[in-house]
Amino acid sequence: MTPFPSAGIGPAPLRLARVWRLRSNPRQTTPPAGHVDSISYMTRRAALYFRQSLDVQEGIDRQRTRCRALVAARGWTVAGEYTDNDTSATKKRGETTAWATMLTDAKAGNFDIVVAVDLDRLVRTVRDLISLTETGVKVLTVDGEIDLTTADGEFRATMLAGIASFETRRKGERQKRANAARASLGLRSGGRRPFGFDQDGVTVRPIEAEAIRDGYNSLIAGVPLGGIARDWNARGLVSGQARSKAGHKGEASPWSPGSVRLVLLNPRNMGKRAHLGEIVADAVWPALVDESTWLATSAVLRDPARRSGKPNGRYLLSGLAVCGICGATAHAGANARAGVRGYRCSGSTGHFARKAQPVEEFVGAAIVARASLPEANEMLFDTERPDIADLNSELNMARERLVAIAVDYADGALTASQLRAITARLRERISGLESKLADGARVDILGPLISAPNVGAAWEAMPVAQQRTIIALLARVTLHPPGRGTRTFRPESVGIDWLL
Repeated sequence: MTPFPSAGIGPAPLRLARVWRLRSNPRQTTPPAGHVDSISYMTRRAALYFRQSLDVQEGIDRQRTRCRALVAARGWTVAGEYTDNDTSATKKRGETTAWATMLTDAKAGNFDIVVAVDLDRLVRTVRDLISLTETGVKVLTVDGEIDLTTADGEFRATMLAGIASFETRRKGERQKRANAARASLGLRSGGRRPFGFDQDGVTVRPIEAEAIRDGYNSLIAGVPLGGIARDWNARGLVSGQARSKAGHKGEASPWSPGSVRLVLLNPRNMGKRAHLGEIVADAVWPALVDESTWLATSAVLRDPARRSGKPNGRYLLSGLAVCGICGATAHAGANARAGVRGYRCSGSTGHFARKAQPVEEFVGAAIVARASLPEANEMLFDTERPDIADLNSELNMARERLVAIAVDYADGALTASQLRAITARLRERISGLESKLADGARVDILGPLISAPNVGAAWEAMPVAQQRTIIALLARVTLHPPGRGTRTFRPESVGIDWLL
């Protein structure tokens, strides 16, 4: 005799098992005598999944406590734990995540059910829900059970995942509007501490700010990004950029040319607020460098020639000096004597071959003599160049107008064609003004040499890259054949035409 009636359709043992499953104590791990319900009474193997969007271990610990309590109450065993800390469920989770490992183990039949605090911790997109459904495992959350092996359970989970995805997108849209509003006021939107400032993004860190200013001056003077990175590392400064793809955001790591480039291209250093690649307002934080310096640096870093893979000259005159016969550039090459550097014509090996040291010493002495003249300070000024303050004022007005016409279009005061036409003219005007401001950085190239108390010592102390930049600005160097049988250096074989 069975404790429950055998009413309904279908074989009695299955009906009785289903009735017992609905009415029995959920904590009971074995069915009453005479009943078989393997799904309900067997000891299930549970996989516990924990996820936290931010790197906060306390959140993971709370999830673990709640899930383990639920598993213990059901009398199940824990087959494994899968933890994704600092991982967003709204983005595609790669093969290195615990989520991917859990899906693989589920397909292999390593457990029967996935336990999580709630469905939001487990999935927030329909894409992830489909991936989980294809494994055939059950899902239990602290809030209630969803059986993905049934049509009803899959429907409920799909609806919940769709709602979660909707909430995520709506939250993202609100955040974008808030960020745009803060940017228009010159305010910071949060994130990692910017190099040169405290976490608030406004208070300047003097040591880092000095390094940034030196970085701008060095780059304009011809020092490569690698040299600036070595200088910053030697000062004991660290980058917030991750050392590798496996690193964490904000991880302290040595500077590299790439991370230095990101810092020098950041408009915040000239006191401007950028949003989605556009400068939209004056920032509330102080500028570390003037706008002309930033624009000059930006022009150098965005020069297509830098990205073409063409290396900077290793020696003083490589690619700068030209052949007196054909006009081709000189390049460094082996001399007839082993271990002695030389310069050769890149157009023809028969035009000239010169020992490098005496030529470099002669050119260096000529540059020092030129920079030591009483009238050398005049090279720091260009009487034909517009006033920097006027250019800055005009540039700010053009940028403000660019923002204003977007508002006019939104209010219906402009048509789409009018908006495109006005925007194109303003962008062209802004580009021209930025180019003129970038030209104003010439004083940063020659200033350290001309204003030095000892010009010769300042020249010798400069790295080759900076010396090359000064030579390119001041002179055109021509190398002539020294003459057959000549063994001594002849100054007239090196031509110097002054550009300034």
